[in-house]
Amino acid sequence: MSVLSDAESAAPAAAERPRGVVVTGAARGLGKAIAERFAAAGQAVVALDVSDDAASFASGLGAGHDAVVGDAGDPETIARACERAAELGGGLATYVVNAGVHSTGPSTDYPLEEWDRLLEVNLRAAFVGARVARGYFTDGSSVVMLSSICASQGFAGRAAYCASKAGIDGLVRSLATEWGPDGIRVNAVAPGTIRTEMQRTAVASGAASNEQYLGRIPLKRVGEPHEIADAVFYLASLQASYVSGVVLPVDGGWAGGGLPASA
Repeated sequence: MSVLSDAESAAPAAAERPRGVVVTGAARGLGKAIAERFAAAGQAVVALDVSDDAASFASGLGAGHDAVVGDAGDPETIARACERAAELGGGLATYVVNAGVHSTGPSTDYPLEEWDRLLEVNLRAAFVGARVARGYFTDGSSVVMLSSICASQGFAGRAAYCASKAGIDGLVRSLATEWGPDGIRVNAVAPGTIRTEMQRTAVASGAASNEQYLGRIPLKRVGEPHEIADAVFYLASLQASYVSGVVLPVDGGWAGGGLPASA
């Protein structure tokens, strides 16, 4: 038997594969772009968000999609979203961990309650969500988490955020190793500077500038939300059926860059 035939026999048949997808933090920003990408491909999307905007957004996706309004770190809320996605899509295919928060400040007087909040929303909720979703998965299902370039690079004044995203990277590798024997894949996308409200807020606050960003990005432009959505969709798709435990940088070359040729 050929290698290709072996791979084809190991991967679930497309006709049998569940189509239900849960996207956390789906009411705006990257989560919105990710949910739209899955919906455009015929997946049944459930938008999980603390904002009531999730309902109107899901309605705008058309028939066959839904929303659950609530905390993406609450096990009961996550279970409702997973159950609804499984109902709509004939099973839960993908759980996308996108919901997150961000704040900056000098580490010497950064409020500990803010540290706790970032770690709870960005990391604890990711673990809880993946664990709950695992109970609805079948062979071939996957988790895709949103990490960040901040997980691998030093960003001053962002200790809590960097720590939370570095935790995502470690969580991805651990869960991929643990759940792999059951055919469950776990991966992450690590965005660089993307044109979102979070990026605009960082510039407006003075925590960063467009000149600083572009000075570090070899492609010399800010990324677009759809470019992150495409990467998330790829990792969840059958085209990535042999990809697990990976943190994929989508950052215009920032993480791999050294000195430019003119330096």
